[in-house]
Amino acid sequence: MNCKYFDDCSAPMCPQDSEVVKTAWFANEPVCRLYDVPDWVKRQRKIAKTSATETAGCFTLPMLERRCVIGKKISGIDPDMTEAQRKKAENNWLEKHQAIKPKSSKEWEKMAVRMRIISGNLS
Repeated sequence: MNCKYFDDCSAPMCPQDSEVVKTAWFANEPVCRLYDVPDWVKRQRKIAKTSATETAGCFTLPMLERRCVIGKKISGIDPDMTEAQRKKAENNWLEKHQAIKPKSSKEWEKMAVRMRIISGNLS
């Protein structure tokens, strides 16, 4: 692997590992420390930051790849399931956590105008 942290890294899900699809991650476990990482690693960081001690269950790669709302009460799936049960629970989780569509440049512009009005900076 071509990672400067490889020798002392304890993150169970590595973006450079080809077997990452078979791995599960818990919110209280370490996350990759590299700067340039896929979006799913950024979601791991957000989950760990918002709810590491309160989050139950594990997260799989498809769950972490889902661009959904991440709040303090987010939870994963039960890690002690058979493969068939895990797949079903993962699909149920994905249905429950609908993907957020990205904002268009027009929507971002509207938000910027609203924020300038709210902050009193109308220039």
